Amino acid sequence: MPNNFGLFFTRDNMVIRLPVNPEKLPVARGNENDDYNVLGVGPITVPRLPSLRVVTISSFFPGRVSPLVLTPNEFQPPEFYIQFFESAMKEKAPILYTPVRYYENGEPFMTGDAGFEVLVTRFDTEERGGETGDFYYDLEVTEYKDYAPQTMQAAASATDAGSAAAAAQPAQVTTEPARSIPQGQLVVGSACTLNGPYYYSSYGDEPHGSGNGKQVLVSRIVDLSRAYPYHVTNLSGGALGWVTAASLQVVSTT
Repeated sequence: MPNNFGLFFTRDNMVIRLPVNPEKLPVARGNENDDYNVLGVGPITVPRLPSLRVVTISSFFPGRVSPLVLTPNEFQPPEFYIQFFESAMKEKAPILYTPVRYYENGEPFMTGDAGFEVLVTRFDTEERGGETGDFYYDLEVTEYKDYAPQTMQAAASATDAGSAAAAAQPAQVTTEPARSIPQGQLVVGSACTLNGPYYYSSYGDEPHGSGNGKQVLVSRIVDLSRAYPYHVTNLSGGALGWVTAASLQVVSTT
């Protein structure tokens, strides 16, 4: 039975899967609580917001196809992956980290974890004697949160902004996202009705479900030349699979 457990990274509509899974997958979660010593009370802790999640991955990029390689049909040399992560780190570009978890019998678990955007904060590679062509690496990615400001628009409450009445009325202020999503278009964030099958990969591998009127969200879009370039989740964010544009009917965008 194939190993369906995989770690995926997405940038600019390019989705890559690590060719060899690591032995372990540590995710660090902390907080920035402050400790104080208060007279008459003693030591106290003031809770703060949790700090950003940090994922550390240690594995290797094989120079040749072997039974360990999870992507034999899409095999890429180590240079491909090294360039992907080094350029993301150099350009300070957020990338989407998505773990896809399956038991050994092929049953998915933790499907509510749709991943999160990250920045590459450390990426070290190493070549070892006797393993020519393989590159071992330590990759650290840190959770990224978009802090782009929202735009503000002030609308006068009277048509004649110069009139005394307009001057007496307070301006109405509305906020708009800095980046809007076109309504009715099939884009990342679209809420849709799915009528058709969804697949394990964008190439149509291993079908494992059928929509039949299911309400879904578009979470990723890859190369449109692929058979099933649209990835969808349920409304709670749980990953479902890859589908065609023809099987999706846009309800709204978020």
